[in-house]
Amino acid sequence: MEVWSVVVAVLVAVLTGALLPLVFQLRATLRSVQVALDSASPKLNRTLDELGVVTHDVQTVVAALSDSVPQGRAFIDAAAGLTETMTQLQTTVRTATAVGTAVGPALAAAFQAFRAIRAEEATNLRSVPDGADESPAGLPPREDSNEQQ
Repeated sequence: MEVWSVVVAVLVAVLTGALLPLVFQLRATLRSVQVALDSASPKLNRTLDELGVVTHDVQTVVAALSDSVPQGRAFIDAAAGLTETMTQLQTTVRTATAVGTAVGPALAAAFQAFRAIRAEEATNLRSVPDGADESPAGLPPREDSNEQQ
């Protein structure tokens, strides 16, 4: 076995050991985000619908004021800008909710598959007989294990 392959195997093992806690924490975070989105989604939808009604009402008032009060044009422009901002916020929140709801289960499934693969690999490593020449991660057997036999 060449030196570079041993170095690569050691680097892969170190990186896997360092990234595994990060992956599990990310999985837990995504699961809690999914639960939060699922519980908040009906409330957000109801609030956004009410915000749409308010926006429509403000636009109606602004249109009526712009026809009758030419002096209040600055106020009317500010109110119109506010309604546009509220409409954009409504669209952005709905899009973010839809994306979070669609992506959350896919990421959870990917992490479950990753965990199943890691469990299977661990089971395979434990099933290697004591006297076998094969060692974990393709490394050569330790010298002290041959002396004890």
